[in-house]
Amino acid sequence: MSKRDLIVVGAALIAAALAVFALRPGPRVPEGAPDQAEMARSIGTDVMRNIYRGHVPGRSGEIYLVPKPHRYLAGDWDLTTLETETPWMNTTHPNPWSYISKVPMIFYGPAIPEGLEVTRPVDLASIAPSYARLLGMDDFESEAEPLDEAFQAGAGDPPKVIFTVVIDGGGWNVLEQHPTSHPTIDELRRSGTTYVNAHLGSAPSITGAIHATMSTGFYPLDHGVPGNQMRDPEVDDSADDVTTDTWRQNADPQYLMKPTVSELWDEVNGNESIVATVSYEGWHLGMIGHGAQRSGGDKDVAVIWESETSEWWTNESFYTLPDYLTPTDLATLERYERELDERDGVIDDTWFGKTLDEIQQKPTRPGTTAFVRFTGDAVADVLRNEDIGRDEITDLVWVELKPPDFGGHLWNMLGPEQADTMLETDRQIDRFKTILDNKVGEGNYVLAVTADHGQQPLPERLGGWRINTNELVRDIEDRFGKGIVADRNSVELFLDRDLVREEDIDLSELASYIGAYTVEENIPDGRPGLEKVPEARLEERLFAGAFTTDFLKTLSPDHISGLGDGDYEEGRLTAPPTGASGRVP
Repeated sequence: MSKRDLIVVGAALIAAALAVFALRPGPRVPEGAPDQAEMARSIGTDVMRNIYRGHVPGRSGEIYLVPKPHRYLAGDWDLTTLETETPWMNTTHPNPWSYISKVPMIFYGPAIPEGLEVTRPVDLASIAPSYARLLGMDDFESEAEPLDEAFQAGAGDPPKVIFTVVIDGGGWNVLEQHPTSHPTIDELRRSGTTYVNAHLGSAPSITGAIHATMSTGFYPLDHGVPGNQMRDPEVDDSADDVTTDTWRQNADPQYLMKPTVSELWDEVNGNESIVATVSYEGWHLGMIGHGAQRSGGDKDVAVIWESETSEWWTNESFYTLPDYLTPTDLATLERYERELDERDGVIDDTWFGKTLDEIQQKPTRPGTTAFVRFTGDAVADVLRNEDIGRDEITDLVWVELKPPDFGGHLWNMLGPEQADTMLETDRQIDRFKTILDNKVGEGNYVLAVTADHGQQPLPERLGGWRINTNELVRDIEDRFGKGIVADRNSVELFLDRDLVREEDIDLSELASYIGAYTVEENIPDGRPGLEKVPEARLEERLFAGAFTTDFLKTLSPDHISGLGDGDYEEGRLTAPPTGASGRVP
């Protein structure tokens, strides 16, 4: 080969090498990205403890996302709404921070101290063992301890009824935002015991998980319900749809791994106790338990709203839907919806600017004041028609009032719709109390009011940001492989585990990449409204942390306790209350 030929071949080899180098993808993890241990230290003990308790290996997503306070995943949102009078309204609430996690726990009844405010930190898992103590169930097992201040051992005979109201989305930050919307709740506080420093006990703050926690006394790690959706154990890792509704979209309790205090009490008493719920869809059945699916159980009363068909419904294989609630009285609901016009103080054929047609759409209907009244009617029917409180065996009734949460997602917790919905929620609680007074008798029942989480105010008011979920997934797949994200929700990534194994993808690198992910990266190319984003915010990191299942499994109580307070004020869930916890000026 001539010298010239050697030069040509050498040049070709160099060109090929340069081409390969140019086409080689960049590093998956940017320089300076935090590892999972760093992110855990930054988040701190209280929140990391809740994340550990709330993650269910094999059922939760393989990557758990922790947006910074007042940042949240919001789909493909519209940047042009920034700095306008019509901001993007939809919000989510699964984040673990204090303004979402702090909830009221109020107990009223015989032997419960009047006007007592307890400031020590507690969480919702203590409700079930407290009821067990009240009922004399000495062998009840729980991860939490009873609430000694409200439920003192040996303090009188069991009540005839334990009646629990869960205000969905009614955390402290919502109550404090609308201080004139809950006079009945305020009176219950004066007449009973309030735990002012209670939090959820686990994260994410998702309805299905938290309702099961308060009724079983266990956290999701043990009761098995990580949220409203979970990885489907019946499909392959690379299936097109790897997630399922936790209650199988059929009010099916098969994935709840622990019994509830209500069903255990019912079984001890030969199923003579009345156990009942009125709630929205199957996610809330964790409050009462498995019904007849459990060996030794019976078909407890479960009145569930089915949004697709706009009717009261239940899975009759496991539960009972009373005849007096069928067919559903839609005429009354429609009348309540027509009457909404006058509630906002202006007769203009709208409720806070929303027409009757808009109000009656399926995605809107459960978020209005009318639906609060309608749910209250169903609860009143159950209280009046069932033999509740008629004998010496305690009955347990659990009510979930959905509209504050539903409306908060649609119109935000700061708006007048939320104030009106909370006011009607409060009125219905007063209605339930009046029925109990008349039917069961004052001093013969316990009434509890709590919530499953707070809500997210508009992020513009608190320096927050909406995270474009679609762009986040695109960016992840550009770095780590097309199709790696099989599904996602507002707090988790469910990965194609077959692809992860085949491509030998290091998920700790994926977690670090998310930890360094910025506002600028999250804005799709050419997106209108980019000019509205302050330049100083473009390099702002969006996530406080991202964690793999493998990392969370390595944590121990001692390790978590050693993390300290962390870098975020909103991460100190057990700090004593200071008055306003999240009130937005």
